[in-house]
Amino acid sequence: MFRISVSLFGIVGLSLFLMGCVYLSLDEFMSYHAEALQIEWDDLQPNYRGLILGFLKGLGSGAFVVGFLILLMVAMSIIRDPRPFLVLLPSTAISYSVLLCYATYTVFTTTPGNPPLLLTVVLVVTSILASIGFVLSQRNDANE
Repeated sequence: MFRISVSLFGIVGLSLFLMGCVYLSLDEFMSYHAEALQIEWDDLQPNYRGLILGFLKGLGSGAFVVGFLILLMVAMSIIRDPRPFLVLLPSTAISYSVLLCYATYTVFTTTPGNPPLLLTVVLVVTSILASIGFVLSQRNDANE
């Protein structure tokens, strides 16, 4: 169960890390952002472009850092003892995934845009399953 849970955490961490890389490398918003705003990037005034790009890079920074930290905790759990990460790893993965899903849901329900809501829901479910498996695997180890 430990191997499965750290593998799931690895998927969550890698997904967030790669999402962070994508958002940090943007020089304009994505197509679903244009749908949400009902305006093309080139039609925006330069100050709005700067503001939106700043928001996107802020989101990317958070995803990059959280993804990296999850991957680091996974590696440390495999190499050393997973017990120091028993609370931190699940709480980090679940909390960031839930907040990201909430932000995506907000865009989905309040704009005509079509953000990747299903992917964020899958990220939340994966984080929860990984957390349950991680905690249970350590509980079983403590009982043996």
